[in-house]
Amino acid sequence: METAWVDRSDPDVIDLVLREGGGSLRYAARSSLDAVRAAPLAFVFGALLALPVYIVMLLAGTGWGPVRVAAGIAGALYATVQALLTVSSAFVLNVHRLRFSPAAAPATVAVVRGARTGRPRPLTKVRRIRIDHSTEEPYDGDPRPETVTITLTVLLAHRRIPPATLSPQIDTAALHHELHEFLAPVVPVDLFVRHHRRPEPPPPQDNPHSRIEWGALGHGGSTGGGGGS
Repeated sequence: METAWVDRSDPDVIDLVLREGGGSLRYAARSSLDAVRAAPLAFVFGALLALPVYIVMLLAGTGWGPVRVAAGIAGALYATVQALLTVSSAFVLNVHRLRFSPAAAPATVAVVRGARTGRPRPLTKVRRIRIDHSTEEPYDGDPRPETVTITLTVLLAHRRIPPATLSPQIDTAALHHELHEFLAPVVPVDLFVRHHRRPEPPPPQDNPHSRIEWGALGHGGSTGGGGGS
């Protein structure tokens, strides 16, 4: 689970952390090793995805040789695509932080991705920050506990960063106050709190056939005829 938080450890900047790490080629390269480690598993999974094709090939009488070749191609393609997606996410796609500076009165924002920190841009490039705090309470008799879902979404001028998930224990009112304190009035920061009760499952439907009385079965009408002479 990714947890958003405000990092004030650097006296010159304030970081809104959307996910840990990021900002250096070393970090991106280390993260990309996950693609290498997962390659064998991705190969096997990709090969299994084409199982219906192998069945059709065998039924057509192609034999096991072409099936093995097809499985190798499918597995290699899937593993390659997965590796490319992981590497591109580690280097380019994933946004790890929004860096506001100067810390005393932020006027610029820089986007920190996996491999690098972008150049500072005017603070107006951040259009809105939204915190959603949703609590689902159990219905009467529900054995499951209540669930809390908290997300933070950042809307930039030309894109929307995927929501970051916050810890259910976080004080959203305090986070909202902290963000509003150093970003207002340039960047609107909204907090939406919602409570709702988990819907009860519908009652079991009676089987209409179970309402047929057993005594009524087998009592068909009969006609008797008598022949007169």
